[in-house]
Amino acid sequence: MRRILRTLLMGGLMFLMACRPLPAERESNPPGTPHSLDFGYGTRIETDEPGADSSLRWAAQNKFDWVALDFDWNATQPAPGTWNEDSSFANAIRQAHSLGLATLVSVKNPPAWAVNATGPNAVETARLILTLGRKYSSPTAVELFPAANTRSGWNAAPSPAAYAQFFEAIQESLQTENLEIYLIAGGLSNTLTSPEDMRDVDFLEQLYAVGLRPTILGIRLENLQGNPLDVPSQNSLRHYEEIRAIMVANGHQEGLLWITGFNLPAGTQPETWLRQAAPMMKSQLYLGTVFYSPENLEAEWIDPH
Repeated sequence: MRRILRTLLMGGLMFLMACRPLPAERESNPPGTPHSLDFGYGTRIETDEPGADSSLRWAAQNKFDWVALDFDWNATQPAPGTWNEDSSFANAIRQAHSLGLATLVSVKNPPAWAVNATGPNAVETARLILTLGRKYSSPTAVELFPAANTRSGWNAAPSPAAYAQFFEAIQESLQTENLEIYLIAGGLSNTLTSPEDMRDVDFLEQLYAVGLRPTILGIRLENLQGNPLDVPSQNSLRHYEEIRAIMVANGHQEGLLWITGFNLPAGTQPETWLRQAAPMMKSQLYLGTVFYSPENLEAEWIDPH
C-alpha cells in the first residue's frame, strides 16, 4: 500500500518541484545549511524496510534535498575492530550518495564498549565518524545521539555539561582531520519517558549556560496534538517557536534550527494538516531543514517547492 500511495503522490510532486535542479547538480552547500539561502526538504528513510531502495529512488526523483538515515552503532560495530559491511545502512548510504542526495546520519545506540559513566565516549565517537567518512564518502551531516535530553537517547542520565563537552570534542576532531561534516546538536525530544529525562527547553538553556553554541540545533517532535496553527506548546508543531525563543534570548540568532523528525497527530487528516504545516515551516527563516517521516509522505500534500 505504501508503494502505491507514493506512486500516486509522485506525479503531483514532480510537477510542483519541476523547476528545481536535480540533486546531483546542486552546489556543495545543500539547502538548509549555513551557507545556503534555500530551505531544505528531507525525508527519513527506514533502512531496515524492504522498500528502502525504492524509497531512496523516489526521494531523488522527486528532488528532495536530503535523506536521513539512522545508524545503529551497536548493530554495525558490536565490538572494536568489527564492522558490518553489508548492513542495510551501508547499502542505503551508498545508494543515497550515488543518487546525489545529501545525507543526515543519526548516530544512536552506541555499543557498551563506547559508553562511559557520563554517556557516549567522545574519542570512540570521533573515530566512528571518521570511519563513516572514509567508508561512505562522508555523510553531509551527522546528528549526534538524537534525544540527548533523555536517558534512552544519551545512554546515561542526560547532562547538558557532558553533552557540550562531548560535542566540542567531536567538533575539534573533525576540524583536525579537515573533515567537512555538519554536526547537528541535540536532536532534542519534546517527549519524556523517564524520571531522569530533561525537558528540551531546560536542556537547551543549560547548554547555553555551559557555553555551547552549535551552528545547527536539531529537535524531534513526537506525540503532536492539534492543528499546525495551534499556539506553541510542548506537544504542538509550533513548539519550535519556543525553542527559537530560547536561542534568541541567549543571543544565538545566527544559529539554525532543524526539525530532524516529526510525526502527525493521531487521527488527523494528513492532507489537510500538511497543507497548513509545510508552508508555515518554510516561512520561518531560522528553520534550515525539515525531515518528513515516511508516513507523512503517504498523504497527497502540496509541497511548496
